[in-house]
Amino acid sequence: MEKRHSAINSSKIAKDFHHRPFRLTPKEMDHPNIVISDFWERYTLQNFRLCFWDFFIKNLLMGSIDPIRTAEMYVDIERIIEATFLLNNKQQSSNNEKEPSANA
Repeated sequence: MEKRHSAINSSKIAKDFHHRPFRLTPKEMDHPNIVISDFWERYTLQNFRLCFWDFFIKNLLMGSIDPIRTAEMYVDIERIIEATFLLNNKQQSSNNEKEPSANA
């Protein structure tokens, strides 16, 4: 598992950072499944949902955000996380099928 990224250093971020990844290494940009696998090594789906729900509720309770937009973003992020969960599991299953059996 690769080392977690440190906090954002804004002096190193180009002006176009909104239009491209800036937390990914060049290797991760070439192979995004590395990031997906790393994420799912840290979290179970249940654990992620609990953490994300806590974050969502705390932000809503602070009252300084648009609740409709936040709810829509919550659903969108949960959908993308579920998609990566399925892709990661599919990739792991595919890799396991390609590996020679210990009994063969």
